[in-house]
Amino acid sequence: MDLNAVQIRNFQMEDRKLVEEFFNQMGGETRAFFNRESGNENNALGFFEGKDKDVIRFMALDKGRMVGYLFLWELDNKVPWLGIAVADDYKGLHLGRKLMNIAKEYALSQAKGGILLTTHLANYRGQALYERSGFERMGIHTSGEILYMFRFHG
Repeated sequence: MDLNAVQIRNFQMEDRKLVEEFFNQMGGETRAFFNRESGNENNALGFFEGKDKDVIRFMALDKGRMVGYLFLWELDNKVPWLGIAVADDYKGLHLGRKLMNIAKEYALSQAKGGILLTTHLANYRGQALYERSGFERMGIHTSGEILYMFRFHG
């Protein structure tokens, strides 16, 4: 995969099939960490029913296939929340890092103070990405997951 050839863009109304296929390809670990009880899938599909309020969604496309997903929600807050997932066969290729940079650029362009996220205790790959990306481990969230925060300085 050529990371430079991967296009990252906002969701569009004609993308429903791409989004469904992205969630259908998820393996057990990704489902356990990112899509428990189909929560993130249902929220993503809500975009096509006009249910998105205070959310922005991006997809990474490679050769017409959705291979990454990034969203920020609670955009009315000074520090929004982030969600990120990469197709199983694209993990380890630095796509997550590229998506993380898009999230930071977007949040900074909107004058946000930082970004919050939570992750499963056993999501070691995700934790490494967040920490390499400058997120600080804050402790355990009330959900039982690890809470991370990225702060914009200055």
